[in-house]
Amino acid sequence: MDTGQGDIMIDRRAELGLRVGRLETILIDHGMLDESGQPAINGESNFPKELEDALDGFIENPVELVGLLKICRDARDGRPLSPAVLSAAHLMAREVIQALQSAETPDER
Repeated sequence: MDTGQGDIMIDRRAELGLRVGRLETILIDHGMLDESGQPAINGESNFPKELEDALDGFIENPVELVGLLKICRDARDGRPLSPAVLSAAHLMAREVIQALQSAETPDER
């Protein structure tokens, strides 16, 4: 009997693929990623102040954020991910994007 778990994972993978694009755009706007989507932090271990405040309690440093981006990109690109990793990344990406969007001023949106 199919429980629909496969469909849920496909939906989460598709949503995560869309979210990574939004997350990358926000991070490019804040200088955390270059135009090609690569980290522009040059070994820095701190976020810019506006991102640090917005991400407080979600992500502690840019290295963790790069890890989330990697998982999101892997999901978008169809690479294998466990259901637990996919679910956690799905929730984390949603929360991080909401936090970053709420920190933006109206003219930045």
